[in-house]
Amino acid sequence: MRTIRRVYFYAVALISLEVVLWGMISLLRTMFAQDVIFPTADTLAQALALILVGVPIFLIHWLWTQRTTASDSEEQTATVRAVFFYLVLLFTLMPVVQNLLALIDRTFIETVRLDRASALFGGSQSWVDNLIAILMNGVAAAYFWNLLRGIWVSLKDRENFADVRRLYRYIWLAYGLLMVVFGAQQVLRFLFFLPDNTILGASGNELAINGIALLLVGAPVWLYTWKTCQDALEDVLEQTSNLRLGVLYLLSLSGVVVVLSSAGILLDIVLRIVLGEASSMAQFLQKVGTPLSIGIPLGLVWAYYGGWFQREAQSNREPGRQAGVKRLYYYVLSPIGLAATVTGLALLISFLIDALLLPGVVWGETLRPRLSGALATLLVGLPLWLMAWRPMQAESLSDGEVGDRARQSIVRRVYLYAVIFAAVIGGMISAVVLAFMLLNAVLSGDVPDDFLASTLNALQVLLLFAGLLIYHIATLRKDGSRATDSLSARYRDFAVLVFEHEESGFGRRLTEALSRQASALPVAVQAVEQPIPDGAESARVVALPADLALNPPEALRLWLNAYQGQRVVAPSASSGWWWAGSVSAHPEIQAAQIIRQLADGETPRQSAGLPAWTVVAYVFAILFALQVVFILLSLGISLVAGF
Repeated sequence: MRTIRRVYFYAVALISLEVVLWGMISLLRTMFAQDVIFPTADTLAQALALILVGVPIFLIHWLWTQRTTASDSEEQTATVRAVFFYLVLLFTLMPVVQNLLALIDRTFIETVRLDRASALFGGSQSWVDNLIAILMNGVAAAYFWNLLRGIWVSLKDRENFADVRRLYRYIWLAYGLLMVVFGAQQVLRFLFFLPDNTILGASGNELAINGIALLLVGAPVWLYTWKTCQDALEDVLEQTSNLRLGVLYLLSLSGVVVVLSSAGILLDIVLRIVLGEASSMAQFLQKVGTPLSIGIPLGLVWAYYGGWFQREAQSNREPGRQAGVKRLYYYVLSPIGLAATVTGLALLISFLIDALLLPGVVWGETLRPRLSGALATLLVGLPLWLMAWRPMQAESLSDGEVGDRARQSIVRRVYLYAVIFAAVIGGMISAVVLAFMLLNAVLSGDVPDDFLASTLNALQVLLLFAGLLIYHIATLRKDGSRATDSLSARYRDFAVLVFEHEESGFGRRLTEALSRQASALPVAVQAVEQPIPDGAESARVVALPADLALNPPEALRLWLNAYQGQRVVAPSASSGWWWAGSVSAHPEIQAAQIIRQLADGETPRQSAGLPAWTVVAYVFAILFALQVVFILLSLGISLVAGF
């Protein structure tokens, strides 16, 4: 209830603050507008309404949060409070940056005597509009920044605030980097596409002006934020941050995807010329300018942050986690390369079929772009797939613990099943298309001129999906066979002894749970009412319910004191005893999972669950990261579409 109440008050305070702030900005813009002598009643009424309604609502909720924080130590360190302060800084400082960018961009545009509407940002605004927004948002940001500095000085437990601050910094990093990349793309596009009149006042040169403005504003934001993130690495928590590793991963992956898309388009252009397409040097530069202008900046992002990602992954002290991060990276690249490879093969085979069976098809207008597109897709996709798939396949085929971990990897199994799913669905669709064409020809008696070519094209797609399916099913079965042999050999020597009260059912439930997770483990159930047999101490792990662990019979107590192996205790209801942390409704399943991890040679991972607001923070981080990826993908799509 306290968390819900906290969310309510801080959310209303944030929303009402923005209402008041932008109401005041609107009012001041109306008062100081250069082209308006007497503002309309609607404009004044709207601004005043925002202020008059927003101020009391903000004060009520903000003062309540301040009063509660002063009297409650839990409120002082609450994650919701940290989220509020850093969201306020985002919602005030980002408008400052955007209005500064608009002011610089429009000033440059007007300086070279271009139409102000060609400014990428703020073309319809005035310098007064921008300065008012900068001033008002800056004042609000300064007020809350000073409050936040005081909070950091007095905080005793900084974990929640540190988590939110980390996310805040990486949002700024992504924001600044996007401006730098987009600015560099605009400048490079201008260099590859110089208009006839290269004076900066000429039409078309707004690309350079907009790009320079983006670089002037974005570069300081990016450099300062990245330096702050790097300086924070002196803290051990920052060094082991999953968020940092995830951001580096997304930046590296985004760079790979866009660079490869640009490389494919560039190859297509070059291959068309090699295959005989007429093109002057100016036309060639204009065509390659778009993919190069986006590929070069993202290539630098890939090279720089990819290097940092590799260093961060390799510096991890846990070898298993190092390998897991590496697998995640390669198993995301592998399906991209595989999809491009299959697409390129399908396009190439389709080209050969049509070239041989459809003599009326014109080479220059139809076949040449198809051949160049097929070869470009294949030349980009095949090396990428081999680069990503071969190391992972070699790892899974190796013997020992490394191979076992690779074959049991969830990421690998998800990848294999996803490819199998895509192959089955794609094959089913291809089979339906092929069957329809054959049945339609038989039932209607109408055989079109391109029937043979169309049928062979549908058949070759079906065969490609079939080959894809067969290969990955064989790989999955081989993984399963090798994993079963390896685990069976390991589990045979890992005896499990379960203690229970007679007829309590604990031993039966744990045995059933173990049979589902590790069926080859030898399990013996021993009732404490019976004498402990000789040789029981040879068991590698002992499992017992919590009531027995808390109050064991004398014989069991002495035996446990002398036992040298691992002990696993499953929480159970005991009068007067309450378990702190997360307790499952099925403790036998958790106990079986721990035993399996011990048998696999792993350190047991007992999940206590994440705090609710940590989950919310990670969700927002993922959503923001997806927006960044979608922006980059849209740039890649625009390259393909040619606009």
